Amino acid sequence: MSTSPIARLQNLRRDFRSLPPDLAASLLMLVAMCMFVITGVLIRDAAQTLPVVEILFLRQTLAVVIMAPLFWRHRSAILHPQGLRLHLLRGGAAVCAMLCGNTAVVYIPFADVTAIQMSEVLFITALAAIFLGEKVGWRRWSATAVGFFGVGVMLQPFSGPIEFYALLALAGSAAGAVSVVTLRFGSRFDTAETVIFFQSVVLIAFFTPMAWWVWVPPPASVLAIVIVLAVLQAVSTLLFTTAFRTGNASAIAPLQYLRLLMMAGVGYWLYGETPTLATIAGSVLIVAAAIYTLHRNSVRQSQIPPAPRPEGPA
Repeated sequence: MSTSPIARLQNLRRDFRSLPPDLAASLLMLVAMCMFVITGVLIRDAAQTLPVVEILFLRQTLAVVIMAPLFWRHRSAILHPQGLRLHLLRGGAAVCAMLCGNTAVVYIPFADVTAIQMSEVLFITALAAIFLGEKVGWRRWSATAVGFFGVGVMLQPFSGPIEFYALLALAGSAAGAVSVVTLRFGSRFDTAETVIFFQSVVLIAFFTPMAWWVWVPPPASVLAIVIVLAVLQAVSTLLFTTAFRTGNASAIAPLQYLRLLMMAGVGYWLYGETPTLATIAGSVLIVAAAIYTLHRNSVRQSQIPPAPRPEGPA
């Protein structure tokens, strides 16, 4: 007798929850990264018409509207946050990371800007070990180091003076690392929905006056792109937040190297951004590091108890 779709979904959810925490978090992160790549393409397209900060404001506002039923369902927890200061700090770091990262992606080839952003991984691993008390063994440090070395190989085109947007991407990486670590720390006190809600509040509060200052009436075609961006924002943020609440930050962070390969492929396919020999060599190291990290996540349980798994998204 065939199983109903609902029963299959319930079985899939049960099987997913039975996975080792770091492996489950890794899978969520991989799906989120695919959405991040699509987001980069759409933002570059929309930025031909609208200022980046206006795109971010519209995307975030629409994402909150989309997620409103989820926030309402968890309103009791949202109204009584335990880690409010951490959530506000994360929101401020997210503002800097989004503004810097999304501006850079408009003006720098996908592979290059993503390579610079990969420095976030080392920041996350170090901050997680120092502030979160996560045990980072020599294998994970080695995988992270190999991946970062691959990024260094790819940065050879920047051997001359580094342009402004490259520095902007680097600043976004540092802010992104702070955002991730505060997410992991703050999630020990509150649910994923609470974390996302307060981040959204901070983002809208910052983006509103900046967007008003440079406002351009969005054409219908661009507005449609922004709506798609909002949907991707809502889903990817939920997956990203759940991933870092489920597994150790130092275990998940190196997987972001795979986004570099995704962005390089999309840049070549859509914009004719041909990878250099350095890009190819660095990619081999990055893939090896990411695959080894996935292997370690599948055989090694978390060294510290993860936060309780949220309901719904996973």
